[in-house]
Amino acid sequence: MRVLFVAAPAIGHAYPMVPLAWAFRAAGHDVVFLTGGDGRGVARAGLPVLDALPGVTSAELLAGFARDFPELFAPIEGESVEAMVAAMDRRKPFIVAAWDAYVDHYVALARRAHPDLVVYEPFCGAGPLAAALLDVPAVAHGLSATRFAPEILRADPAVEAFRRHGVEPPDGIPTIDVAPPGIAEGPPSDLAMRYVPYTGGGTLGDLLLVPPERPRVLVTAGSLLPDTEWSRPVERVIAAAPDVDAEFVVTLGHEHPEGPPDLPPNVRTTGWVPFAALLRTCRAAIHLGSGGTMLTCCALGVPQLALPPTPDRQIEAALHRARGTARVLRPEELDAGAIDALLSDEELRTTVRQVQAEMAALPSPAEMALRLTGVAYAATR
Repeated sequence: MRVLFVAAPAIGHAYPMVPLAWAFRAAGHDVVFLTGGDGRGVARAGLPVLDALPGVTSAELLAGFARDFPELFAPIEGESVEAMVAAMDRRKPFIVAAWDAYVDHYVALARRAHPDLVVYEPFCGAGPLAAALLDVPAVAHGLSATRFAPEILRADPAVEAFRRHGVEPPDGIPTIDVAPPGIAEGPPSDLAMRYVPYTGGGTLGDLLLVPPERPRVLVTAGSLLPDTEWSRPVERVIAAAPDVDAEFVVTLGHEHPEGPPDLPPNVRTTGWVPFAALLRTCRAAIHLGSGGTMLTCCALGVPQLALPPTPDRQIEAALHRARGTARVLRPEELDAGAIDALLSDEELRTTVRQVQAEMAALPSPAEMALRLTGVAYAATR
């Protein structure tokens, strides 16, 4: 069987799908990824990749979305989790439709891949569209606590790509949940899978092998470059670091491994490292609220502080805060006292470890691959 994984062109969209892809490969199936931008990094996981957007970077795409769809980046309305989720639900069809300019590139390559099954992440409507055009089953692969239900594909303007190609969105698309029910938005899916962090490979140096002498705090802006405005919260952590009895490790992108000058003695920077391996050595993490980062912290039992800069990340952070697995602040609220509170919060640490156990009890990617193989074979009969 050939399984086509379809992801938006970004690491945060492609990497969470790697463990399931590996499971299909280990079971003897042919696996291909269809993505672009820095999502092509899944090739380093030993997986073949079709580049849907040659020459286009993820940073360029993000800048284009911010320019062309500013309403999707506006602050989310509501104070309660329920109000925030409702406000985001109204935006979700528009978020899916924002990718419409790139859908045809994806579909053209998907036709060449001749898949028997399409596994797609819910932001990328090109996945179920390709499945409908090729008459093969599709499965949505959740990325985080936030859900983009397949029903969104039937709402305007998300449905426009299907209308243009003359097909209807597939009925009854199953969705794989990777967030435990206590965190995931909405009712649980029938398909639950353990979140297995994949954060790339690399050589494990002393930073990851020698236990730190003081509590270690991981600080990251994800895959974003440090000269973007999203890095400003990281700058606040560095400013507060001299007043905290801890060691801070700030991870930077591939292009800026040297970091800013004149760092405090208890702050060190590093280029790209296996994030999950580094996180295992840490007492806490401070980050920008990426859904994958938040679930990785939970899977490894690490308390976290989120400083979410965009509406999608604010929703993720709110869901985790409601479950008690994260502290959430605005960047201007971050100071040495906030970091000390994170390090000393035993209730947070206990809750994170409870959720870690819940996640470990979910079916593995290998079990999910076996189940989906049955779905695909049944569809051919």
